[in-house]
Amino acid sequence: MLTQINLRDLMAAIKTRTEQSGLPVYDRVPDNEESPLIYMQLVAQRPADTKTMYCSEYEVWLHVIAEETPSSVPMFGHIQAVQEALTEDITLPAQFELVLQTNNGVQYTATDPSGESHAVLSYMFKIAYGFKCKQ
Repeated sequence: MLTQINLRDLMAAIKTRTEQSGLPVYDRVPDNEESPLIYMQLVAQRPADTKTMYCSEYEVWLHVIAEETPSSVPMFGHIQAVQEALTEDITLPAQFELVLQTNNGVQYTATDPSGESHAVLSYMFKIAYGFKCKQ
């Protein structure tokens, strides 16, 4: 049986690449952590086989939390830094192949009750974990 990528390995690869934005990246934000920061959330996993490969698609939301300020300018700077960091492909363990890494754009922006700006960026990662063959 073919093994799909371990979700820990996938999230670690995304975290490593996203940290190139210069912001700390968490899958669970520690109490009293100061912004700015990024919080990663796995939203969906779907089968996405092709004619020749076994694949899965993973949708990940990156919550960009900016420092409290009356301006949105810092948040937009953080969004741009994350988008630039993820223009490069994530690095996966050797047995898996990244087929597609797509920026699905900003899903929403808001001001949290704390006064911090909050934006959600959506990314899709299509990963192959085996090839189909005829017998």
